[in-house]
Amino acid sequence: MIYLLDSNIFITPANTFYRFAFGMNFWNFLVDKAENGKLASLDKVKEEINRCENNLKEWANNYFSNYFLNTKDPKVIQKYSELMRWAESKNNHYTRNAIDEFMKEDNADPWLIAFALSKKENYKIVTFEKFNKDQKNRIPIPNVCKEFNLYTCDLYQMLKDLNFKEVYYETLSTKYSREYKLG
Repeated sequence: MIYLLDSNIFITPANTFYRFAFGMNFWNFLVDKAENGKLASLDKVKEEINRCENNLKEWANNYFSNYFLNTKDPKVIQKYSELMRWAESKNNHYTRNAIDEFMKEDNADPWLIAFALSKKENYKIVTFEKFNKDQKNRIPIPNVCKEFNLYTCDLYQMLKDLNFKEVYYETLSTKYSREYKLG
C-alpha cells in the first residue's frame, strides 16, 4: 500500500497542529516514509503548495521535491479524461459550480484519483475530505473514490498504519533537523 497525499495533508498541519516551529517530527516522518516508498504525492499537489508563501513551500521544494510524482504519464491523462467525463455525467447530483471546480486543471483532486486509477500499485489517497453522499456543492475525493473502488483515509489513519510515534522519531529528528533551514 502506497499512501498518496492530498494538498490538505500538507497545508492543514503546516498551518495548525504540526507547524514547522514545533512539529518537525511529523515532517521528518513524511520524508522518511517517502524515502522508503510508503508515501508520495503529485506534481499537481506541489503546484497547490507553491501558491502558498510559507515554510511549507520551502520544505516541499527543498526536502520533499523528489516525492511529488509526475502526472504527465499517458495512462494518468487517460484516466483524468475519464474522470472529467464522469464529472460531467453527475450534473443530476452535483451543482454546475461543483463540477466546474472539480474539472479545473489546477485542482489536484482529480489528478490524485486518476493517478491511483492508472497504476497497478495499490494506492490509498490520504485526505481530510470526508465521504458525504448528500453533498452537492463540492465533489469530495472520497465520494469519487467510492464510485471507482479506490481506498481513502485521513491523516490520522495513515499515521497509525505507518506507526508514527514521537519517541521513534527522536533519532530521525536529529538526522533531519540539522538539514532544515527554513525561513
